[in-house]
Amino acid sequence: MDYLKWSQEYYEEAEKILRNIDILKEKQKNVPQDERQTVAENILRLRSIYYECIHTAGYLASRAEERACDVA
Repeated sequence: MDYLKWSQEYYEEAEKILRNIDILKEKQKNVPQDERQTVAENILRLRSIYYECIHTAGYLASRAEERACDVA
């Protein structure tokens, strides 16, 4: 299993999520007041997913380093 590649995929997914958060932040400025709360909730959900991706990517990267040390 290539932990480093897997880690990179999680980092890339996190970047996509950040772009979506930025889009929602811009959208939030222009939506009617009654929709702003829904957009804000979606931003919070995406932030949670983003942090999970970053955490998982870091964990997988550390596993890759451990395996590299075990092989060396």
